[in-house]
Amino acid sequence: MERKINISPAPHIRSNNTVNKIMIDMIIALLPAAGAGIYFYGKDAVKILVASTLSALVIEMLWNKFVKKTSFLTDLSPIVTGLMMGLILPTHVPLWIPVIASIFAIIVVKQFFGGLGQNFMHPVAAAKAFLIASWAGVMAKPVVDSVAAASEVVEETVTLMDQIIGQASGSIGETSVLAIAVGALYLALRGRISLRAPLAFLVSGYAMNLYLGKEGLLSGAFFFAAIFMASDYATSPMTRVGQYIFGIGLGVTASVISVLGYNPEGPYYAIIIMNLVVPMIEYFTTKKFKKEVA
Repeated sequence: MERKINISPAPHIRSNNTVNKIMIDMIIALLPAAGAGIYFYGKDAVKILVASTLSALVIEMLWNKFVKKTSFLTDLSPIVTGLMMGLILPTHVPLWIPVIASIFAIIVVKQFFGGLGQNFMHPVAAAKAFLIASWAGVMAKPVVDSVAAASEVVEETVTLMDQIIGQASGSIGETSVLAIAVGALYLALRGRISLRAPLAFLVSGYAMNLYLGKEGLLSGAFFFAAIFMASDYATSPMTRVGQYIFGIGLGVTASVISVLGYNPEGPYYAIIIMNLVVPMIEYFTTKKFKKEVA
Protein backbone atom coordinates (compact mmCIF):
# COMPACT_ATOMS: atom_id res chain seq x y z
CA MET A 1 0.00 0.00 0.00
CA GLU A 2 1.35 3.37 -1.01
CA ARG A 3 1.39 6.14 1.57
CA LYS A 4 1.33 9.79 0.67
CA ILE A 5 3.55 11.93 2.90
CA ASN A 6 3.23 15.70 2.88
CA ILE A 7 6.47 17.52 3.65
CA SER A 8 6.21 21.13 4.72
CA PRO A 9 8.70 23.78 3.54
CA ALA A 10 11.95 24.33 5.46
CA PRO A 11 12.93 24.92 8.20
CA HIS A 12 12.07 21.56 9.74
CA ILE A 13 12.09 21.46 13.54
CA ARG A 14 11.74 18.16 15.37
CA SER A 15 10.07 19.05 18.65
CA ASN A 16 6.74 19.18 20.43
CA ASN A 17 6.59 22.95 20.01
CA THR A 18 3.92 24.55 17.89
CA VAL A 19 4.08 27.74 15.86
CA ASN A 20 1.85 29.51 18.35
CA LYS A 21 4.08 28.56 21.30
CA ILE A 22 7.09 30.01 19.48
CA MET A 23 5.18 33.15 18.57
CA ILE A 24 4.03 33.66 22.17
CA ASP A 25 7.66 33.56 23.28
CA MET A 26 8.55 36.05 20.55
CA ILE A 27 5.81 38.41 21.76
CA ILE A 28 7.06 38.12 25.35
CA ALA A 29 10.64 38.83 24.21
CA LEU A 30 9.52 41.95 22.35
CA LEU A 31 7.61 43.37 25.33
CA PRO A 32 10.67 44.83 27.15
CA ALA A 33 11.66 46.80 24.04
CA ALA A 34 8.05 47.90 23.60
CA GLY A 35 7.84 48.94 27.25
CA ALA A 36 11.05 50.96 27.00
CA GLY A 37 9.78 52.68 23.86
CA ILE A 38 6.50 53.57 25.54
CA TYR A 39 8.36 54.86 28.61
CA PHE A 40 10.50 57.25 26.56
CA TYR A 41 7.97 58.25 23.89
CA GLY A 42 4.66 57.93 25.75
CA LYS A 43 1.31 57.76 23.99
CA ASP A 44 2.84 58.43 20.56
CA ALA A 45 4.58 55.05 20.77
CA VAL A 46 1.37 53.36 21.90
CA LYS A 47 -0.50 54.69 18.86
CA ILE A 48 2.12 53.40 16.42
CA LEU A 49 2.34 49.96 18.07
CA VAL A 50 -1.44 49.54 18.20
CA ALA A 51 -1.85 50.67 14.58
CA SER A 52 0.84 48.34 13.24
CA THR A 53 -0.19 45.29 15.28
CA LEU A 54 -3.91 45.66 14.73
CA SER A 55 -3.54 46.29 10.99
CA ALA A 56 -1.28 43.25 10.60
CA LEU A 57 -3.84 41.10 12.40
CA VAL A 58 -6.75 42.39 10.34
CA ILE A 59 -4.98 42.12 6.98
CA GLU A 60 -3.97 38.51 7.76
CA MET A 61 -7.58 37.65 8.58
CA LEU A 62 -8.85 39.34 5.42
CA TRP A 63 -6.27 37.47 3.34
CA ASN A 64 -7.34 34.15 4.85
CA LYS A 65 -10.93 35.03 4.02
CA PHE A 66 -9.92 35.93 0.45
CA VAL A 67 -8.10 32.64 -0.14
CA LYS A 68 -10.94 30.79 1.61
CA LYS A 69 -9.00 29.29 4.48
CA THR A 70 -11.02 27.49 7.11
CA SER A 71 -9.94 29.82 9.92
CA PHE A 72 -9.54 33.59 9.96
CA LEU A 73 -6.41 33.47 12.10
CA THR A 74 -3.99 30.68 11.18
CA ASP A 75 -1.45 31.46 13.92
CA LEU A 76 -0.06 34.33 15.99
CA SER A 77 2.64 35.32 13.50
CA PRO A 78 0.83 38.50 12.29
CA ILE A 79 0.88 39.83 15.86
CA VAL A 80 4.65 39.30 16.00
CA THR A 81 5.09 40.93 12.59
CA GLY A 82 2.89 43.90 13.46
CA LEU A 83 4.52 44.45 16.85
CA MET A 84 8.01 44.22 15.39
CA MET A 85 7.00 46.56 12.56
CA GLY A 86 5.85 49.20 15.00
CA LEU A 87 9.03 48.87 17.06
CA ILE A 88 11.29 49.86 14.15
CA LEU A 89 9.24 52.95 13.29
CA PRO A 90 9.76 56.46 14.69
CA THR A 91 6.92 58.12 16.59
CA HIS A 92 6.61 61.18 14.33
CA VAL A 93 5.13 59.29 11.36
CA PRO A 94 1.38 59.49 10.65
CA LEU A 95 -0.71 56.45 11.55
CA TRP A 96 -1.22 55.38 7.95
CA ILE A 97 2.50 54.57 7.72
CA PRO A 98 2.40 51.56 10.11
CA VAL A 99 -0.79 50.39 8.40
CA ILE A 100 0.84 50.46 4.95
CA ALA A 101 3.96 48.81 6.39
CA SER A 102 1.99 45.94 7.91
CA ILE A 103 0.07 45.38 4.69
CA PHE A 104 3.30 45.26 2.69
CA ALA A 105 4.99 42.91 5.16
CA ILE A 106 2.06 40.50 5.48
CA ILE A 107 0.76 40.41 1.90
CA VAL A 108 3.65 41.24 -0.42
CA VAL A 109 6.61 39.73 1.41
CA LYS A 110 4.96 36.83 3.24
CA GLN A 111 1.69 35.70 1.64
CA PHE A 112 2.68 36.26 -1.99
CA PHE A 113 5.50 33.76 -1.47
CA GLY A 114 3.44 31.06 0.21
CA GLY A 115 2.94 32.24 3.78
CA LEU A 116 4.80 31.73 7.02
CA GLY A 117 8.22 30.11 6.60
CA GLN A 118 8.33 30.48 2.82
CA ASN A 119 9.31 34.16 2.48
CA PHE A 120 12.84 34.68 1.19
CA MET A 121 13.53 37.89 3.13
CA HIS A 122 12.48 39.27 6.48
CA PRO A 123 9.04 40.91 6.07
CA VAL A 124 9.63 43.68 8.61
CA ALA A 125 13.04 44.71 7.24
CA ALA A 126 11.65 44.68 3.69
CA ALA A 127 8.69 46.82 4.74
CA LYS A 128 11.01 49.35 6.42
CA ALA A 129 13.06 49.66 3.23
CA PHE A 130 9.84 50.02 1.21
CA LEU A 131 8.67 52.88 3.43
CA ILE A 132 11.97 54.74 3.18
CA ALA A 133 12.06 54.34 -0.60
CA SER A 134 8.44 55.40 -1.06
CA TRP A 135 7.97 58.11 1.60
CA ALA A 136 11.45 59.31 2.51
CA GLY A 137 10.18 62.77 3.45
CA VAL A 138 7.58 61.38 5.82
CA MET A 139 10.00 58.91 7.42
CA ALA A 140 12.69 61.57 8.01
CA LYS A 141 12.58 63.36 11.35
CA PRO A 142 11.12 66.87 10.87
CA VAL A 143 13.22 69.89 11.84
CA VAL A 144 11.26 72.41 13.90
CA ASP A 145 13.53 75.39 13.24
CA SER A 146 15.78 74.86 10.24
CA VAL A 147 17.45 78.26 10.59
CA ALA A 148 18.43 77.62 14.20
CA ALA A 149 19.53 74.10 13.38
CA ALA A 150 21.81 75.38 10.63
CA SER A 151 23.32 78.22 12.64
CA GLU A 152 23.79 76.56 16.04
CA VAL A 153 25.88 73.56 16.99
CA VAL A 154 24.40 71.76 19.94
CA GLU A 155 26.80 69.47 21.74
CA GLU A 156 25.07 66.74 23.67
CA THR A 157 27.06 64.27 25.71
CA VAL A 158 25.35 60.92 26.15
CA THR A 159 26.92 58.58 28.66
CA LEU A 160 27.46 54.90 27.94
CA MET A 161 25.03 54.02 30.73
CA ASP A 162 22.30 56.15 29.13
CA GLN A 163 22.89 54.40 25.83
CA ILE A 164 22.53 51.00 27.46
CA ILE A 165 19.58 51.69 29.76
CA GLY A 166 17.77 53.86 27.25
CA GLN A 167 17.14 57.27 25.78
CA ALA A 168 14.61 58.91 23.50
CA SER A 169 16.59 58.35 20.33
CA GLY A 170 15.77 56.41 17.19
CA SER A 171 12.77 54.21 16.57
CA ILE A 172 10.48 52.95 19.33
CA GLY A 173 12.15 49.58 19.87
CA GLU A 174 15.70 50.93 19.57
CA THR A 175 15.64 53.13 22.67
CA SER A 176 17.09 50.63 25.17
CA VAL A 177 19.87 48.12 24.52
CA LEU A 178 19.17 46.62 27.94
CA ALA A 179 15.54 45.92 27.06
CA ILE A 180 16.57 44.21 23.82
CA ALA A 181 19.16 42.17 25.73
CA VAL A 182 16.46 41.01 28.18
CA GLY A 183 14.38 39.77 25.24
CA ALA A 184 17.42 38.03 23.76
CA LEU A 185 18.18 36.28 27.06
CA TYR A 186 14.59 35.08 27.33
CA LEU A 187 14.60 33.63 23.80
CA ALA A 188 17.97 31.98 24.35
CA LEU A 189 16.90 30.38 27.65
CA ARG A 190 13.71 29.15 26.03
CA GLY A 191 15.76 27.66 23.21
CA ARG A 192 13.90 29.67 20.58
CA ILE A 193 16.93 31.23 18.92
CA SER A 194 20.61 30.52 18.42
CA LEU A 195 22.92 33.38 19.38
CA ARG A 196 25.56 32.47 16.77
CA ALA A 197 24.36 34.87 14.07
CA PRO A 198 23.35 37.70 16.46
CA LEU A 199 26.68 37.68 18.30
CA ALA A 200 28.65 37.46 15.05
CA PHE A 201 26.54 40.36 13.76
CA LEU A 202 27.29 42.58 16.76
CA VAL A 203 30.99 41.71 17.08
CA SER A 204 31.74 42.16 13.36
CA GLY A 205 29.63 45.35 13.24
CA TYR A 206 31.53 46.83 16.17
CA ALA A 207 34.90 45.83 14.69
CA MET A 208 33.96 47.32 11.31
CA ASN A 209 32.82 50.53 12.98
CA LEU A 210 36.20 50.86 14.68
CA TYR A 211 37.98 50.18 11.39
CA LEU A 212 35.96 52.93 9.72
CA GLY A 213 36.77 55.35 12.52
CA LYS A 214 33.45 55.32 14.36
CA GLU A 215 33.79 54.61 18.06
CA GLY A 216 31.22 54.05 20.75
CA LEU A 217 28.38 51.61 21.38
CA LEU A 218 26.46 50.29 18.39
CA SER A 219 23.07 51.87 17.84
CA GLY A 220 19.86 50.24 19.01
CA ALA A 221 19.06 49.32 15.41
CA PHE A 222 22.09 46.99 15.36
CA PHE A 223 20.93 45.20 18.51
CA PHE A 224 17.29 44.96 17.44
CA ALA A 225 18.14 43.61 13.99
CA ALA A 226 20.70 41.18 15.43
CA ILE A 227 18.36 39.63 18.00
CA PHE A 228 14.97 39.66 16.31
CA MET A 229 15.86 39.46 12.61
CA ALA A 230 19.20 37.71 12.20
CA SER A 231 17.79 34.74 14.13
CA ASP A 232 14.65 34.39 11.99
CA TYR A 233 14.00 30.74 11.12
CA ALA A 234 12.89 31.23 7.52
CA THR A 235 15.46 33.76 6.32
CA SER A 236 18.68 32.70 8.06
CA PRO A 237 21.00 29.71 7.49
CA MET A 238 20.36 26.46 9.34
CA THR A 239 23.98 25.29 9.48
CA ARG A 240 26.23 26.41 12.33
CA VAL A 241 29.04 27.64 10.10
CA GLY A 242 26.49 29.33 7.87
CA GLN A 243 25.06 31.25 10.82
CA TYR A 244 28.48 32.64 11.71
CA ILE A 245 29.11 33.64 8.08
CA PHE A 246 25.65 35.17 7.89
CA GLY A 247 26.22 37.19 11.08
CA ILE A 248 29.64 38.46 9.98
CA GLY A 249 28.23 39.49 6.61
CA LEU A 250 25.41 41.33 8.38
CA GLY A 251 27.75 43.22 10.70
CA VAL A 252 30.12 44.33 7.96
CA THR A 253 27.33 45.32 5.58
CA ALA A 254 25.37 47.19 8.24
CA SER A 255 28.44 49.10 9.39
CA VAL A 256 29.44 50.12 5.87
CA ILE A 257 25.93 51.39 5.08
CA SER A 258 25.59 53.17 8.43
CA VAL A 259 29.03 54.79 8.56
CA LEU A 260 30.03 55.36 4.94
CA GLY A 261 26.45 55.82 3.75
CA TYR A 262 25.43 57.98 6.73
CA ASN A 263 22.30 55.85 7.00
CA PRO A 264 21.14 54.81 10.49
CA GLU A 265 18.89 52.17 8.92
CA GLY A 266 21.94 50.23 7.76
CA PRO A 267 21.17 47.12 9.88
CA TYR A 268 17.78 46.65 8.21
CA TYR A 269 19.21 47.02 4.72
CA ALA A 270 21.92 44.54 5.70
CA ILE A 271 19.24 42.02 6.72
CA ILE A 272 17.62 42.26 3.29
CA ILE A 273 20.92 42.00 1.40
CA MET A 274 22.18 39.01 3.40
CA ASN A 275 18.79 37.26 3.17
CA LEU A 276 19.39 37.05 -0.57
CA VAL A 277 22.75 35.36 0.05
CA VAL A 278 21.40 32.71 2.44
CA PRO A 279 20.80 30.02 -0.24
CA MET A 280 24.42 30.33 -1.39
CA ILE A 281 25.71 30.22 2.20
CA GLU A 282 23.74 27.05 2.90
CA TYR A 283 24.92 25.48 -0.36
CA PHE A 284 28.58 25.86 0.58
CA THR A 285 28.17 25.03 4.29
CA THR A 286 25.97 21.95 3.95
CA LYS A 287 27.71 18.58 4.01
CA LYS A 288 27.58 16.76 0.71
CA PHE A 289 27.07 13.00 0.65
CA LYS A 290 28.27 11.02 -2.31
CA LYS A 291 25.94 8.36 -3.58
CA GLU A 292 27.65 5.01 -3.77
CA VAL A 293 26.96 2.97 -6.86
CA ALA A 294 26.73 -0.77 -6.22
